[in-house]
Amino acid sequence: MNSSTSSSKNAEWKVVAVLATAFLLFEIVARILAPTLDYDRVHIHALPGIVEEIGDDKRPRVVLLGNSLLMHGADGELLEEEISRATSGPCSVAKITPVGTAIRDWNYLYDTYFTEQNTHPDVVVVGFVAHHIPDQCELKMRRLTRHFCSLRNLWDCLQREGPTFDDKAVGALSHFSALYGDQPEHHWTVNSFTVPEFGRGARKINDILDGEAGRKARKKAEPDSSPALPPRTYQKLARLIETFRKHGVKAYFVPMPQPESWNFDPAAAEVIVDNGATLVDGRAITGMTQADFPDGYHLGETGTIRFTRFLARALADELSAEIALSP
Repeated sequence: MNSSTSSSKNAEWKVVAVLATAFLLFEIVARILAPTLDYDRVHIHALPGIVEEIGDDKRPRVVLLGNSLLMHGADGELLEEEISRATSGPCSVAKITPVGTAIRDWNYLYDTYFTEQNTHPDVVVVGFVAHHIPDQCELKMRRLTRHFCSLRNLWDCLQREGPTFDDKAVGALSHFSALYGDQPEHHWTVNSFTVPEFGRGARKINDILDGEAGRKARKKAEPDSSPALPPRTYQKLARLIETFRKHGVKAYFVPMPQPESWNFDPAAAEVIVDNGATLVDGRAITGMTQADFPDGYHLGETGTIRFTRFLARALADELSAEIALSP
């Protein structure tokens, strides 16, 4: 009896050891593959290098902070050229635009990659539409803790952003495990490898769905569209602006153009201005039409040029005035 029990326990431990070894191997492979899973992960894993270069670049150092709207909508090289020409001085521009991010992501991203590295730009430009900046923006805990939190601010993130125990557990596990944290992207990679044209077709469908989801979320976030909903709050927005101000960063918040006009919550505008940031309204740019949005949400080539030049003029006017006032 004792011999049988001992053999059973040994077998159980062997199974546990095999499972643990398999998980460890898969985790190692996941960490190796993580920086190349898709173009967004390539960008995210390049953030430490981008921030390091910002510290060495010529001034003023401008960072474009946002998501795919700003990634597609602003041409960094053109913006740098236009500002340098208008101010008759050097300028450097870097883009920090992980896909699908919003105000809570930008808070922890900036803290992790800029504040903790003690490297700050001179100017930051935050591009957004209505649903990106309220406290009620969508929570993507797995992505948030995996890519935008450090060990230093992870606990704060779990306490602030995780409303339930499940959310906190998902966040903690995602932070420490690449296999779990990047699980949706691993599924995508396997499907792309096994199904011909899966990646191209899925991206096209996702662009359409993202655009529709963005329009619905933006409409839902507009102040007068859903009177039954509780009012939007903007504490996370105020917190981000406070971080910028604390480190001497001049902040510009830019409501982005869309194919259809959208209402910008006056309460959000008040938070931006009252906390010392500058509001640059980019919702209506001269010459821009629906044809500038090929997928109905993101700017295409012509729209990107129009928006970049609009942004360059706004920043150049502000920077020129600051240069003229400086001793």
